[in-house]
Amino acid sequence: MNTEIEPGIKKRISRSDSYDERTGNQKQWYSKNATKNKKAFQLIGILIVVFGAVVGIVPLLSAAPATEIITAILGASIVALKGIERIWLPEEKWQNYRKASEALKREKECYIEGIQPYNREMDEDENYLLYVKRCVLIKAEEQNNFWGLSGETRQENVAPDLKVQNNKK
Repeated sequence: MNTEIEPGIKKRISRSDSYDERTGNQKQWYSKNATKNKKAFQLIGILIVVFGAVVGIVPLLSAAPATEIITAILGASIVALKGIERIWLPEEKWQNYRKASEALKREKECYIEGIQPYNREMDEDENYLLYVKRCVLIKAEEQNNFWGLSGETRQENVAPDLKVQNNKK
């Protein structure tokens, strides 16, 4: 079994790694922030469920005045957590960041392996330019999703000339 990597693939690995370094390893940033937002979303959800369950139990434990205070605090905590969840939008951010991270990983793999839209017969510089353009479009799409989540009406067209085309020679 031949385990030697062909020169074209070595070059594409090197170029894609160099691009990752120049762009601050955005795949890693998206992945890290997707994980962080997933954990925040799950923690908020767990707290809401637990506080909600305890609200129903506290009045049964005692008729003391403290039960009313505890019930009120738990109820206010649930409302506050739902508000935080609605403002921070951790579920939506988690999903958008994960989509961007996975799309960038998939794009790199397709570029390295010469899978469509990358063409092994096409000039290597053209393939690399196509790779960079497609990565920029993935990031631009995530940014548009972010502005949509934050309620901004701003719709910047980050790069209007980045219409990706695979011009075969």
